[in-house]
Amino acid sequence: MRIIFLSLFFLLYQIAFAQQFQFLNIDEGEEEEFEMHHSSEEAEDGCKPCYDTIHPIPFVTQIHDIGLLFPTWRPAVGYDSVTVAEGIVEPETGRPSVSEGDLPIYHYTHDLSFNLIPDKNFKKLLSYDVKTKPDGTRDTIRNKIMHIEWESGLAQSNKGNICAELNRQGKSCGFYSAGHERGDTIWNWPTWGDWVHVEGIKVWDRGHPPAGTEIHPARLMAIRRALPEKIRTENLDKFATRVDVFASGDGGAFDNNRANQKAFVRKVKMSSKDYVFTIKQVLPKPSESSVLKYIVKERKPNSFNESVEYSTDSKQGTITIKIPWKSNAVNDDAIFAKTVYLYWDEGQGVPSDYEIDEIKVTLDELIFDRFHEALGKAEIRMFVDIGGNFIFLNDFAKSKDILKNGLGKTRKHKWRFNNAFTLYIPHDKKFRISAHGWEADGVDKLFGHIVDNYSPCNRATKKLINNMMIDFTPVGIGGCLDDPLGNAFRLHSMEEIPKKYANFSATSDGGYHEDGCPCASFSPKNLFSISYKIEKTER
Repeated sequence: MRIIFLSLFFLLYQIAFAQQFQFLNIDEGEEEEFEMHHSSEEAEDGCKPCYDTIHPIPFVTQIHDIGLLFPTWRPAVGYDSVTVAEGIVEPETGRPSVSEGDLPIYHYTHDLSFNLIPDKNFKKLLSYDVKTKPDGTRDTIRNKIMHIEWESGLAQSNKGNICAELNRQGKSCGFYSAGHERGDTIWNWPTWGDWVHVEGIKVWDRGHPPAGTEIHPARLMAIRRALPEKIRTENLDKFATRVDVFASGDGGAFDNNRANQKAFVRKVKMSSKDYVFTIKQVLPKPSESSVLKYIVKERKPNSFNESVEYSTDSKQGTITIKIPWKSNAVNDDAIFAKTVYLYWDEGQGVPSDYEIDEIKVTLDELIFDRFHEALGKAEIRMFVDIGGNFIFLNDFAKSKDILKNGLGKTRKHKWRFNNAFTLYIPHDKKFRISAHGWEADGVDKLFGHIVDNYSPCNRATKKLINNMMIDFTPVGIGGCLDDPLGNAFRLHSMEEIPKKYANFSATSDGGYHEDGCPCASFSPKNLFSISYKIEKTER
């Protein structure tokens, strides 16, 4: 007899995958500035409960409301609108990271997600909620971050998933990692402290009540890196601010321009507008007469071949970039993938007294203290960020199929690596070393089996969800949900680096993981650690 776990899964989805909204009180007189017209109540307009009668165990009947699934996301403005936000990547959560848990029937792969603290001119985008205090009075509170998501395009191996074949080879299936080949550094994901210009669809996330707004999916990211890079130009080595720009209509399961999609998939009209944004150079001028210059590097898989306008203003220290998608009638399928380096023309591009150290960071070892499951092999999916250089660690294990063998399916507790990156660290900056991931259990096998976000609340929909979500085990012996591995996160400054080198480690942390399947709940704290060396190099 089949045991129905749908309501259990749905409740755990809200707990385990919940966005950690942060709120601030609205001060008197700020209402006009914040334009308080987006409240969580707005997300529920026209939505009704969807009750399902289930039997969690034989002869026991329960009734649950699964209405938050239909829809989980709905537009806050309109699906044809493009919302623009700018700000700093929020540092407190340790993000950006690839989400360890997403609703599988709405995704092909896990989302790359992060929280943005909007600049002052963009705080009006933040949603707010009205909460009732214990004494019955009501407080107006506003979310102080804008959540951003874009499907990652990596790390799925389950049957029936259009991404599985490429992902098992270490290749991207598109989305926010388009062009990635096995072993590549992922160049276009933001990290701790970066400034980001982002454009995309602004939606309500009803799946995590009270609903907040987020840009999901994004269609363009321009990332001004917090750390400088060294470039060779005019026969000199110069320090430059790196700006990574990636734009694509391949957003996710419901928003893409792929062929042979279901009727509920929306086409992304990249050509509906020109994309214009201004980036400020953050490296100080060598002198008042310094001139701001730039060079452009094309990245994989760029297919945007029209002329792009770059306008610099040395006095303001800015560059304005115009991508003429609409003006030049560029195909909606095109991908823009380029890096712009901004530099001052004098000397090394910074004042002589502005200290920047060159360091080499080498990832040495990944060690698992334990695997959560005693039976079977662990299906590990692990990403590492070294100062903005993301790698998918499964790429570097010696196996042809990186997800069904090697680190992707193992009982081995200790893994040696030798991935090295050169970073340039000003004395007033910090940089992040982070490792995070999940074990691909349970619902992982359902990724890419897409169900309409706007499915009606009827018997056919309930039967479809039950048939997909449920089998005898119910979704594998590994538990109902993917198991988070936690986040091994550490910030460094040059003050803690001795004259030559030092060895460091970071150990996983994270909140208690609730999973309704038997023996599947646990804490990822101290589950794994990474060790690495930081050494200063001579310039």
